Amino acid sequence: MTEEKKKKYPVIDAKTCAGCSVCVENCPINCLAIEAPKYHGDITTIVYLANPEACLGCGICAKICPIRAITIVEA
Repeated sequence: MTEEKKKKYPVIDAKTCAGCSVCVENCPINCLAIEAPKYHGDITTIVYLANPEACLGCGICAKICPIRAITIVEA
């Protein structure tokens, strides 16, 4: 039997994320994006994993996040 390698991917804590876009700007393959505010007057922006299939699980986003809102998990 061969051991399957688990995929790593980032999980963004929406309550902690400030939407600063540092992770989005530094992702080497542009897997992260910023969600636009949901309604007029809302200033809340949250980063999300826009392209999970392409994500390398490299962890750059988690390492560079200034408020540690991103963790890398295995699936």
